[in-house]
Order: sequence, then structure tokens, then C-alpha cells
Amino acid sequence: MSIVQIESREQLMAALGEAAEIEHNLMCCYLYAMFSLKDSTDEELSDAELVAVRKWRRVILGVALEEMTHLTLVANLTAALGGTPHFGRPNFPVSPGMYPAGVVIELAPFDLDTLDHFIYLERPVASALSDGQGFTASSYRRRVDRSRLMPFGGDYATVGELYAAIGEGLRYLSGTLGADVLFCGDRSLQVRPTDTALPGLVAVACLDSALAALDTIVVQGEGSVTSGDSHFARFQTIRREYQALLEARPSFAPARRAARNPLMRPPIVATGRLHITAEPAASLIDLANASYVQMLRLLLQAWAVPQRPAVDKRALLKSGVLMMRALAQPGSRLSQLPASESAPGCTPGVSFATIRALSPLQGGTIERAVLGERNRQLLEAVRRLSAEDHALIAAGEALEAAHALLAEIGIGSAAPPPAAMSSPALPAASA
Repeated sequence: MSIVQIESREQLMAALGEAAEIEHNLMCCYLYAMFSLKDSTDEELSDAELVAVRKWRRVILGVALEEMTHLTLVANLTAALGGTPHFGRPNFPVSPGMYPAGVVIELAPFDLDTLDHFIYLERPVASALSDGQGFTASSYRRRVDRSRLMPFGGDYATVGELYAAIGEGLRYLSGTLGADVLFCGDRSLQVRPTDTALPGLVAVACLDSALAALDTIVVQGEGSVTSGDSHFARFQTIRREYQALLEARPSFAPARRAARNPLMRPPIVATGRLHITAEPAASLIDLANASYVQMLRLLLQAWAVPQRPAVDKRALLKSGVLMMRALAQPGSRLSQLPASESAPGCTPGVSFATIRALSPLQGGTIERAVLGERNRQLLEAVRRLSAEDHALIAAGEALEAAHALLAEIGIGSAAPPPAAMSSPALPAASA
């Protein structure tokens, strides 16, 4: 049972921030498992098995894209309340305490245990299911002191319960503050269905539209008991098909031996983690993570500037999607390369490492110059790596397309003006 209780705007914003992190985390976990899937009969798959595995890849990608819809809906809700969307998240594996004890967030390759983990995370409220083996929960409670002003993250058994608590908080605050006061944010900041083709996307202007956004999230994924197309149902279908193929051939292995929780740096706690040291994998994971962070920046900027022209907002969002496509090629390629001499036969994967300073950039010339500067660095890196590994050519083409699209709205066309980048001189100290 959820013990999340929301009685202030601050508590509501904190709960939405946690919801954003969970949606973001799930998207990355699904993509990591998808990247580990095999893609050829040369990888000990029969023709029929390859057809099934490629189907699973499409299904998982569809689920990951819907997690992007959920993240966008939470961002719109946050903007409607007067806040800034939260695209940050803790690096993997997520340490205990960030979320309730039963919400274990790690990067793992595709297998039955990982599928069971996904089914468990997406399970409807009150479902009696166990987590996948190897996803061990810690034992703790996130106790809430309701006498405090500071928000405290409470416990909830399922993600659906968290959204139910957010819905109750919206109803309560709409009644106590008034809808006009609660939904005080600049509506021009939100991403609308006319800006991008994410399924189920709505702008939030009132209590009804806010609750509709929450309903979309729950029905598409967490907590749906009636929808046969929910994430929960889709993962269950994959599991049944996987089990049938295993019964037909017990040695069936649909995924490569990708590392669990790959890291770019030596870990302080080594258990359940692998530092990627082999080349070219180490350079490729660096490029993939840098592209991922740039994708987040591009998406975040779509909410950053009031009254942004629709064509500019659409260009930012579309370029973010192109960056995600650019990430897919290195993601799959990494799972075919050696990871480290300390783990023979193990392959790496995108670790989705992020940065602390993931906040909106200043608009105007600054935004255009800073985003363009980073795009050029990424293009140089992918050109260098694809010259040595032709499997990365598609990633370079996606980055080139994103860069060209942004150039059409002036991003990357010039360096920032020195006057805009400098601070005014400070007055001399008095004697």
C-alpha cells in the first residue's frame, strides 16, 4: 500500500520528479536489454528464432518509446505547475534508498530473469508476482514525517500506486488552492501533440487534462489490468514465446553475453558491475553516453524558452529522436565487442551515464552556440570511429541529420558572442 501523501505543491513537484526518474530509468533498462539481442542466424539462431527475436526487438523499442511519452507527460505536468521538467536520474545501478526497496533498477542483458524483472516493475496494482532472480531488493522503509515542510519520498508497491498518489494530490490541491492557482505555469513551454508524434501525448491545462495524462501512463504501462497492449501484457507475451522456443530447443539463447551494469570508470563497489577497459569498446561507450546526454539536452530545451516558435520546438524534438537513433547503432555494436580482459567472453553495452549539470541552457544565441558546439564534437568522434568500424556509419548519418536539422534553425551556425558570454565587471571594493 502506498504511504505517499501529497498536501503541498512542493510535495507534488517532488513526487513528479521521482516519477520522471522512474520512467527515464525504465526506458534505459529496456533499451539496454534490447541492444543485447542477437540479429543474425550466424549467432546460433534458426530462421524461426531470428524472426521471433527481431519481433521482440520491435516490441521492446515500442515500449521504450512509450516510456518517452510518459516522461514527456510528466514534464508537461511539471511545467503546468510552474516547474522545470526533470530529466536527470541516478547512474546505474541505482543505490538502495532512491526509490522504495522493491524498485530495483539495474542494467541487465535480455534473458528470462530480466523479462521477469520487467514484468514485475510493470505489474498492475495488487498483482501477486515475484521479481526476477538476481534482482535482489534491500530491506528498508521510506518513512514519511508529515509534520515536516520538506517533502519525503514514501513507499509504494507499484509504479501505479505512485501515480494514484499523484492523482489524489492533484485533486486535493486543485480543491484547496483552486485550479487557476495550481496550474499556473506558462502553457507555451509545454510539448503538444502538434510538436511531436508521441502516442497519447496531451498538454496539461487543468485538473481534467492532468488526470488524463496520468491515466495514459497507467493504461499504457504500469497498473493496467484490462489493456491487452500494456507494457505488462507485451512483456508477458514475449515471455510465453521465449519459453516455447526454449522448450523446442533448450540451448536457445536470444541475447549476447552483455555485461551487467557496465561502467566507464573503475567502480568503488565492484560487485555486480564491470569496468569497460577494452578498445574500441571503451571509446564507443564514451561516444554513446555523450550522444545520450546531448539527446537529453535537446529534448530539455524544448521546454526551456517561453513562446518558442513551433518550428524551432519541433526541430529540437525531432533532432532528439535522431540522436536516439544515433545511439541505437553503437548500442547494438557494443554488445558484439570484448568488454575487458578481466571478463573473457563478456560484451559491454551503453551505460547511460549522465551528468549532474543537466539543466536548461540559456536561450537565444547562447543556446544555439552551446548545442552546436557539442554537436560538432560528437560528429568528429563518430567520423573517427566509423572510419575504423563501418558498422557505425548509420550512427554517423543520424548525427549528421540531426546537425543539419538544427542548423536550419540557427543552432551550431556560429560561436557565442563574447559579450554575451562574459559577466559585467564587479565594482571595486571600498577601502
